[in-house]
Amino acid sequence: MNKNKIVQLLNDWSKLLEIGIDIAKSKAANGHGGLNGRIRRTTGCPVIFDFNTYSKQQKIQKSLCDELPNFEKLINSVPEIMDGYAWQCGDFIELYFNHYKIVVLKIKKAINL
Repeated sequence: MNKNKIVQLLNDWSKLLEIGIDIAKSKAANGHGGLNGRIRRTTGCPVIFDFNTYSKQQKIQKSLCDELPNFEKLINSVPEIMDGYAWQCGDFIELYFNHYKIVVLKIKKAINL
């Protein structure tokens, strides 16, 4: 386990989450119904508003899984927010990104960072 690499990946992920939430909110605000509009799909994979930050996030997650194989399920977890309720876009985006912020915090705590 390369602790310096893990710290860098977690820091990169945290920064990406901060950027991603802003981009997602901006794109959703310009969509039908804006941030107060409802997410139409209520089952399956979470709605992705910005594929650029999403693909970067996936790369970070893959690298973290390589470094921390015991945490693979946590790292690749998906927020359970597609539960049949038509969330408002703004709330949905916050739930989605906050899920991964919690993942980062849990990993940091588990490996004493």
